[in-house]
Amino acid sequence: MKYSNPSFPRSWALIAVSEPGLDVHEVTRTLGIRPDLSVNKGVPAISGKSVASSLWQIHSKRDASSPLEDHIQELLERIAPHRKEFQSFCEKHNVVLYCSVEFNNGNMEETTLSARTLLLLGNLRLKLSFHAWNVPERRRRSEDQN
Repeated sequence: MKYSNPSFPRSWALIAVSEPGLDVHEVTRTLGIRPDLSVNKGVPAISGKSVASSLWQIHSKRDASSPLEDHIQELLERIAPHRKEFQSFCEKHNVVLYCSVEFNNGNMEETTLSARTLLLLGNLRLKLSFHAWNVPERRRRSEDQN
């Protein structure tokens, strides 16, 4: 959705699970959702060191200027066809919805989530984690590099 008033704080969201014994291929099979990033424990990282915990993620593809709720809705739409499997998986694993939002100095719209979105997240058993970042942190995501 495009907004005529682009005064929302920049934001992004992703859903991740990271556990030492996690098999990312099994997560993909169990959930029926193709990850945007998956790395098994022990795989060499960019640093050259081995990855300490397996990681499975899906990311929002929305523009950073979209409201946070739109990022979350996109992720919920990806999960929707596999909702029961996802909910069951969340009951057994530490699955987190990470939300990153630009610091708002009062000149932008507030970042809010509707009761409906909060209810859906709670029903899925997702944990929420918020990260606020300051204005100098620009063009963080590769999707924003136009």
